[in-house]
Amino acid sequence: MTPTRETFGNISGASQVAFYLVAVISCAVFVYGVWRRFRLWRLGQPIEIRSLLTGNIRQVVSQLMPGFRRLLIDGLGQRRVRGRGLASRAHALLFAGFMMLLLGTTLLEIDHLAAMISKHLSFHHGTYYVIYEFTLDMFGLLFLAGTTLFFGRRLLSRPASVGHRASDWLVLSLFLAIGITGYAVEACRMAWQQPVGLGARCSPVGYWLASFLTNWSESQARSVHWGLWWLHALLVFGFIGAIPFTRLFHVIAGPMNLFLAQPGLGVLKPVTLEQAERDERIGVSDIRHLTSQQLLSLDACMECGRCEDVCPAFATHKPLSPKKIVQDLKGVMEQLARVGPDVPLNPHEVIQAETIWSCTACSACVDVCPVRIDQLTFILDLRRNLASEGGLSGTAATALRRMQSSANPWGLPVDERANWTNFPTDVPSS
Repeated sequence: MTPTRETFGNISGASQVAFYLVAVISCAVFVYGVWRRFRLWRLGQPIEIRSLLTGNIRQVVSQLMPGFRRLLIDGLGQRRVRGRGLASRAHALLFAGFMMLLLGTTLLEIDHLAAMISKHLSFHHGTYYVIYEFTLDMFGLLFLAGTTLFFGRRLLSRPASVGHRASDWLVLSLFLAIGITGYAVEACRMAWQQPVGLGARCSPVGYWLASFLTNWSESQARSVHWGLWWLHALLVFGFIGAIPFTRLFHVIAGPMNLFLAQPGLGVLKPVTLEQAERDERIGVSDIRHLTSQQLLSLDACMECGRCEDVCPAFATHKPLSPKKIVQDLKGVMEQLARVGPDVPLNPHEVIQAETIWSCTACSACVDVCPVRIDQLTFILDLRRNLASEGGLSGTAATALRRMQSSANPWGLPVDERANWTNFPTDVPSS
């Protein structure tokens, strides 16, 4: 007997219609949620996306390749997620499991639609089916392992640099419930279908769970299977609908920002006199002065805390957290939805000048961000506006005055201005 199973086995035609109706509703909620954020991004300064598609084929490919390379290496390859112990391992497990389960569900639906056209187009059987079932069973365990590790991390260690919201528990609970009910549905299916041989053993987790249900009658197994199938489906649809309204939105905004980001560490974009006269400003004095890509990047932030962990200003108890800068700007952006596109919203009313001047511009935060958010450019744009409006004070103002009068930030005489390079060699070790 060729190993296979029905896509909607034990599910009536009416339930299938209801299933697709709920699927359309959840997708509509998802699209609405994404559109809400997209409308906010559009209020920023336009970016030249079309320029990526101008020129001949070779030019277009060369312009698109850096973005696709970042998606492949930083996104799918998780390069910037590695190196953080438990958090990195948990994310790798969760990501691998999620992506494979998403791929498996997509292939299953493609097979179902193909079979509706012609039975000869169905491919969910035989060797493919065996590999498919075994792969999804194994990656489902990785998905549950990653979720469990994140649960433990938030319950036990609760790192201060990581953002904590009540909705995070909802997301993790959804993940856990989806994984468990998926295996439970599989076990109940095997209990009433009773596959044999390779068709049963290619799903080792479901086969093991089904061994505890041998005393169930077929009607019992079918009844519980139907209830669990609907529970699993509703949990998945709830997850889809919740993506744009929770921290999960980084799975959409993150890859988009990776593709559109323009890495350039150590490069400060010049502001011409003509540009200053045209815009009647220098830097950012309104949230709309950020580009659409910068506003998008605010939604890409997962509050993982990596930028805060490597920030030297934060480590020395300065009033600066790169993560908080991003979240404060995101809060200002979200006010646009309430006050309308024409009401001024100045980030300086939320982010203090002392915070902005605490940055050393070392770019450490930008270098470690998994989705390439450019916190430094946010800070420099705000700092430029402060300086242009006469808001320069403290050590920064003192250093500039000394540079003007003595050509060095220490105010030393010209013949002594290089004395700081003389490092003492006879300092006793501690």
